[in-house]
Amino acid sequence: MSDPKPIIWMRPEKPTRGPVPTHSRREIATVAIKIADAEGLEAASVRNIARNLGAGVMTLYRYLPAKEDLWAVMIDEATVFEPQEPTGDLRADLIVLAHRRRQNFLRHPWLAPLLSTRPIIGPNYLRSMERDLAVLGGCGLDIDDSIDVMNLIYSWVSGAVQAELTERANVNQSGVDRHSWRMRMKPYLVTLLATGEFPYLSRMTEAAEIADADEQFDTGLAIILEGIEARYSTATEENRPRTAE
Repeated sequence: MSDPKPIIWMRPEKPTRGPVPTHSRREIATVAIKIADAEGLEAASVRNIARNLGAGVMTLYRYLPAKEDLWAVMIDEATVFEPQEPTGDLRADLIVLAHRRRQNFLRHPWLAPLLSTRPIIGPNYLRSMERDLAVLGGCGLDIDDSIDVMNLIYSWVSGAVQAELTERANVNQSGVDRHSWRMRMKPYLVTLLATGEFPYLSRMTEAAEIADADEQFDTGLAIILEGIEARYSTATEENRPRTAE
């Protein structure tokens, strides 16, 4: 079995021989992201990127020989790396972390599903992970707990955003939003619930209207954060870095 080809971040962007590249990986990634944001990930093909760059299709393969290479540079360019200093308030810092991640996923609807495929991740994404671990460490969590909490928040935000984007796509395709869907289902549900077999579903249907996406996200996040606080409150108090008097 031959050794696998080095990942793109271990390959030089500029070849040691031959002509100087006309384009950079970042330039290609920027164009690809613009296409993917507007039309979906599949639309960000080498052919479409080349057309937008005014370059030949075969020329781009010199920069990014495989689709995983293209996805790697897209993920890295789309990853927002912004400093976040830990305040020592675990709940407050996780709220910032989660909302920042959600907003980036909403800006780039293809990003969360792509990250779930275990893609090659690059320096910007790793810097963002380093920042998030530093925030958790600054709140008093040790490295094992920091990794567990970070993975939980990452996974939950990704799932919540993908559900939100799926709902948007359903509305765009069918023209039926959740309220309209519920109204269409109501006569059937009323008949079914009248049997008395579904007491908990009966309470659910009597509840208020479905919250909007922002409120649903904040409610779900609050439940998760309460669990995290309950589990780690003692540890964070014991391990939080002490400031000089």
